[in-house]
Amino acid sequence: NNRSLPGVFVELNELIMDKNQEMQWKETARWIKFEEDVEEETDRWGKPHVASLSFRSLLELRKTISHGAVLLDLDQKTLPGIAHQVVEQMIISDQIKAEDRANVLRALLLKHRINENLTDFFVPAEKEKALVTSVLRYPDCASRVALDLQKETVSVSGMHRSKSKHELKLLEKIPENAEATVVLVGSVDFLEQPTMAFVRLQEAVELESVLEVPVPVSMNDTYTQKLSVPHGFSVTSPSKRGWIISPLGTNGEFPVWMMFACCLPALLVFILIFMETQITTLIVSKKERMLMKGSGFHLDLLLIVVLGGCSALFGLPWMAAATVRSVTHVNALTVMSKAVAPGDKPRIQEVKEQRVTGLLVAIMVGMSIVIGDLLRQIPLAVLFGIFLYMGVMSLNGIQLTERMMLLLMPPKYHPDHTYVRKVRTLRMHLFTCIQVVCLAALWAVMSTQASLAFPFVLILTIPVKMFLLSRIFTPREIACLDADDAEPKFDERECHDEYSEMHMPV
Repeated sequence: NNRSLPGVFVELNELIMDKNQEMQWKETARWIKFEEDVEEETDRWGKPHVASLSFRSLLELRKTISHGAVLLDLDQKTLPGIAHQVVEQMIISDQIKAEDRANVLRALLLKHRINENLTDFFVPAEKEKALVTSVLRYPDCASRVALDLQKETVSVSGMHRSKSKHELKLLEKIPENAEATVVLVGSVDFLEQPTMAFVRLQEAVELESVLEVPVPVSMNDTYTQKLSVPHGFSVTSPSKRGWIISPLGTNGEFPVWMMFACCLPALLVFILIFMETQITTLIVSKKERMLMKGSGFHLDLLLIVVLGGCSALFGLPWMAAATVRSVTHVNALTVMSKAVAPGDKPRIQEVKEQRVTGLLVAIMVGMSIVIGDLLRQIPLAVLFGIFLYMGVMSLNGIQLTERMMLLLMPPKYHPDHTYVRKVRTLRMHLFTCIQVVCLAALWAVMSTQASLAFPFVLILTIPVKMFLLSRIFTPREIACLDADDAEPKFDERECHDEYSEMHMPV
């Protein structure tokens, strides 16, 4: 009985790049009993025709469906919810990797450009309907959406009269109680193989921003990317390795001598960990903080060496210096002087050094593995803002950062610092540029596969300072530009009294 079968309205959206070099979904074809395509040259709907389908295409379709993600009777009412379930099912079916979750979701929720006013005549007007701002640049995805058509009461607030005529004309072509199917097809660079998903909703929902038909819809049109936290407690790649790895390899493919040969890269890792820790310690215990080394300093140093060496030798999880977090923690414990004379700078009065807050922070970081559901509700924008604030605050007081800002500042606005008063402006900028070049070289090494050699490249900066800079700058200039003290002093000499050397008239 054909009367019991509902009509079908199919819409094809393809992922394209617009004139502004932005990816978006564009309606390129539709099916209302016959197929209609958008002609690229004239940007209008072509003549309805019966499309042909090859047997090879049917075989490819059957193959992709059998290996793809299939969601039947999905209980979702919003497009972000549908897209999220599709992405999770793709990860479960091994079509995409877990690290591609955000990119796929972002592509799915890109805005849709719907050709509302395209008719058989030349009316190339378009209206871009902004969809949810975020998620999927993705190859084959199809979702079935039931559509409740109301021919008599199709009125959307804010729409022009000419558009309503076209939309009403389109509604007249669609059978009553028809079911709509949305097909999304696209190609992206971050996926290596074709993927496919088929979705059938449990209940009919109205998605105005996707379909060409102007059906009113009430949906949450914002998506905030959340923190991605894996479920449970496991290694990075459970499919490749477990908790314990044999020194001879998973299948015994490594020779015995390779265990001893790995001591060299293990030594590089240890030097990297140790230097990162000591650099952080040097930043934290600056001279102006007036911190005193307690009785546990040598014990801490011994633990760092032993734990770092054992972790590097056996491939265990090693200790992270957490530079930004450590510097921010010390800044929070620093008390500045309040009684400051006009024109004078506030100085550090004391540092309430203790280990309670550091221990609590470490415990909370460790307990984060059991509160994954709560962490998944944290927007990434919040974390980016916190880390950006902590990073910028950590740069305060660093002379290199201040001199980099002076490159963009006229000399008459330079602050009253020793390296500004004692060193000429051009030579100060030359020293800053040399430091920036060295920093860029270190950054380039860290960004490549040669990152294990970072400690040796860092050590090479010592002869650069001792032999190269000493030939370009005088010792007085180097003392001003690269001194351990914030305000180096040159005029004071021990046992020197200027009053006794003055010639008094007799």
